[in-house]
Amino acid sequence: MQKNTLFSIPAISFSCSSKIITVLALLLLVVKAVAAPTLHTPPSAQQTILIIHSYTPGYIWTADMNQAIIDTFKEQAPSSLMRFEFMDTRNHFDSNYLSSLALLFANKYAHAQPDGIIATDDNALFFMRTYGADLFPGVPVVATGINNANAPEPFSNIRSIIAEKADHLSTLQQAIALFPNLRTVHVIADSSKASESVLEEIQIVAEQLPKHIDVQYTTALTLEELKAFASARKPDEIIYLLPHIKTIGGQYFRHRAVERALAKVSPVPIIVSWSIQMDTGVLGGRLLSPYSLGRQAAFALNTVLLGRPVIPLQTDAAIYSTVYDFNALREFGIDSKRLPANATLINRPESFIQQHFKALIPSAAIILVLSLILFLTYKNLQKQLVLQKNHQHIIKLDKEVIETQREIVATLGEVIEARSQETGGHVQRVASVSRFLGEQVGIDDDHLELLEAASPMHDVGKIGVPDAILNKPGKLTPEEFEIIKTHTTIGQEILNRSNRELLKIAADIAHQHHERWDGKGYPNGLRGKEISIYARITMLADVYDALSSERCYKKAWPEEKVLGYIASERAKAFDPELVDIFLGNIDTIRSIRNQYLEVPPLSTSVEQ
Repeated sequence: MQKNTLFSIPAISFSCSSKIITVLALLLLVVKAVAAPTLHTPPSAQQTILIIHSYTPGYIWTADMNQAIIDTFKEQAPSSLMRFEFMDTRNHFDSNYLSSLALLFANKYAHAQPDGIIATDDNALFFMRTYGADLFPGVPVVATGINNANAPEPFSNIRSIIAEKADHLSTLQQAIALFPNLRTVHVIADSSKASESVLEEIQIVAEQLPKHIDVQYTTALTLEELKAFASARKPDEIIYLLPHIKTIGGQYFRHRAVERALAKVSPVPIIVSWSIQMDTGVLGGRLLSPYSLGRQAAFALNTVLLGRPVIPLQTDAAIYSTVYDFNALREFGIDSKRLPANATLINRPESFIQQHFKALIPSAAIILVLSLILFLTYKNLQKQLVLQKNHQHIIKLDKEVIETQREIVATLGEVIEARSQETGGHVQRVASVSRFLGEQVGIDDDHLELLEAASPMHDVGKIGVPDAILNKPGKLTPEEFEIIKTHTTIGQEILNRSNRELLKIAADIAHQHHERWDGKGYPNGLRGKEISIYARITMLADVYDALSSERCYKKAWPEEKVLGYIASERAKAFDPELVDIFLGNIDTIRSIRNQYLEVPPLSTSVEQ
């Protein structure tokens, strides 16, 4: 394909005003080229991603694709700055408008070039092929949601194109399997150009269907005509409904209006191949997802920005899912067991267990504990019967069982009563991070198990601190802080009642996890390696998670501030060797912490 210069659009004629805009834009680009050496901004570690959408943010297809791109960059490159442009080409797509947009972009991004660009849907790709090389020289582009997609031109800025092609064959084959008496498939399309391309795809696919299946095509009907057509279908027919966007008069259908209207009147199932058509009463099928298209585009662009190759034309990306509506299945008497194994059901009523899951868990736990006690009691009685000839041995066994049970029950009871609002997730995160740090230090496997089990009990002494102080939202008074500090000695007293190695380590951690490397901690002012290695590790993991989490008395710190604080306290509060290991493995530690968070704590800077 011959390269288009900045304001030369094939197959679109220019008006006089368009030519004036062209001249102004060319002058702007000349100024940009001359000024570039002096106005160049030094590269930043924070990459900027520009997303150019063909349509408006209110269009659900665009909104889903946009959200997928945001979510994926939050996961893969959370520091990225994201900018968005919505071209609104459903309402405007002429030479004047496009050249005006180009002039706007030339002015807007002359001295703030993005590091990468994602173009969604055909019109945005057309715009980038026409103007992109001049507006954004050298900036890599990934396009997604493209109909009749072709590979990018050689040496083009466009590095990869992700095709939007529905899986018509799978959707139709699934319908044939669900309805053995099926004879006719009515394909219904609107009057848009996109539907013309889709109908060509279906005509090719139809040749692969069984010979007894007759595929009929109906296009360009009004909503009332569509309803009349759907209501007249016979039992051996189904409707394959394509997305309806454009009416005969060049207007636009409201989103999902056609699907809802036809589902109400159709006596036969309606199958679809686009996820945006679901939750309207239609049956379902093998769906093309805009979210998956957006996610695939973000993956591809991030790969390019990392300097790795990508497939220029992606026609088999992972953008499909099999989804059916439970209510529609029930309406047409279809057993969900007949669906493909990987099918997802929407609108399925929750079972009793799902509805009462939170209430059932504690009840199940209590029943399990009681059953275990009964089982142990039964086994103990059996041992007594077997060993009744050796009375002294029986007494010794009984004492050991009783003492073990007493220690477990007493310790667990104290820990459970001492828990606070943040305990569950917090102690799991502290335990997992502590184990990782212990591995890096070289602690053997047996003691790693002990460390992981003991570290969650570091604050067990807070059972002795009044709630008014423990959960105070404001700053503590000096007197209140002295009371808080007593939780270290209370914890030691609670846990130091046994010779078991686990509880001894837990007691050391509870007692020493506020001691500092420089000797300025409490309760005993221990210094350096006088502090137990288990307490040093737990202290660092505890501080990292506490600062990163929101509490009743503070907001969560940004990760950059947390890591800065830990680095500043090297050889002061924290063991310097542990700080070096911690900062050198922060990516792994962050991943460990995120496993126990209900909401991922990624903070992407997004400008929209």
